[in-house]
Amino acid sequence: MRAGWTGVLLITAVFHVVRGAPVDAAIYALGAVVLIFDAFGWLRIPLRMPPDRDTVSRRVIAGTLIAVASLTLGVTRLYSPADTAIVVGLGVLLLPVAWADRGGAAPQPLSAVIRRTAVAWSIVIVFGCLWEIGIFFLGRDLTGSENAFPALSDLLDPLLAWPHARVVLVACWLLGGYALLRRGRQS
Repeated sequence: MRAGWTGVLLITAVFHVVRGAPVDAAIYALGAVVLIFDAFGWLRIPLRMPPDRDTVSRRVIAGTLIAVASLTLGVTRLYSPADTAIVVGLGVLLLPVAWADRGGAAPQPLSAVIRRTAVAWSIVIVFGCLWEIGIFFLGRDLTGSENAFPALSDLLDPLLAWPHARVVLVACWLLGGYALLRRGRQS
């Protein structure tokens, strides 16, 4: 499974090189390198996650952080340095939590519901990736076709420019991430 994710990150990095986005390419390549280092045992985060004894206080803290981050991102200008700093800061703060040592516990097999959900989301994500790649190549081949074939991000930008919608979308994004982290801790 790790080899698959590493391959996806490397393919995405190459695509961003072709697209002319070296910073994006470097981010995906760095992600692939981190997974490779972890596979060889060269990357270990010694943080041990304590057992979930006081889940109420954890949920209150997580909910408060999600609310503050959502409201903050809702009022910052889209693609501004503050916007970028908040997103990168969230990633840096949460990476050790997501990567923390689970004490060597073997992962539990996934239930049928989780497997079906994973397949459904994988289909949505693959469709989105194919859309973006197709739009990229259509926009390059035809003169002036960049506006005729908008990328998903171009279609969503007007919605993200509205602060109220942005707060809701960021909250959903962070709540989804929190749910995935909790699911990962249980397995």
